[in-house]
Amino acid sequence: MPNVKNGENFPCIVCGKIFYRRRSYIKRGIRKTCGDPTCKSESMRGEGNPFWGKQHDEVTRAKIRAGRRANPPKKRTGPPKGYRHTPEARAKISAALRRRWVDNRDTMIGQLPRGERHHMHRPPRQKRYRLQFTPLQRREWKADKCKWCGATEKLVLDHIIPIYDGGTNERSNAQTLCQPCNIWKLHYVDQPRYLAGIRLGSKGGQI
Repeated sequence: MPNVKNGENFPCIVCGKIFYRRRSYIKRGIRKTCGDPTCKSESMRGEGNPFWGKQHDEVTRAKIRAGRRANPPKKRTGPPKGYRHTPEARAKISAALRRRWVDNRDTMIGQLPRGERHHMHRPPRQKRYRLQFTPLQRREWKADKCKWCGATEKLVLDHIIPIYDGGTNERSNAQTLCQPCNIWKLHYVDQPRYLAGIRLGSKGGQI
């Protein structure tokens, strides 16, 4: 469905440029300037700004002063800004934290929220593999030509068996293909093989 414009065009009150505003902007009164920062700043001067050149009366000033006295800014606590512990102090802090954990482990775990407490005791997950090759793997494993057609341009490192089909980021599962061959393999080899495996009830089944 094409985008239907339901707004209007207006001239900028500063530079005179014609600009378009949507209906939602018009209802909110955003239709004075073209949006350029210079025009917006100029429109807020003088008569364009209802507060321009005005000052608070004495009663309002007294209320502002009283509010500031009642809520003074908080004084900074702790070390001054930019302070850094010495290496000896950091070593002592780390040792104290480790000792605290050893002596009070059960108490500290008991104070954690229930969800985080569960994560502390769950068994380790199985090894996870990255969905893409690392930059180091691409530099070291990528050959200088496509394995299928021999092209030397637009080369990519491809998974022989895709990650979603059970493949891993290992050297034995890597091959160098050009981009056209890689796209062809994705649409005519990897995806049909994967979908056939789902229909057969075994992920990664052969066609």
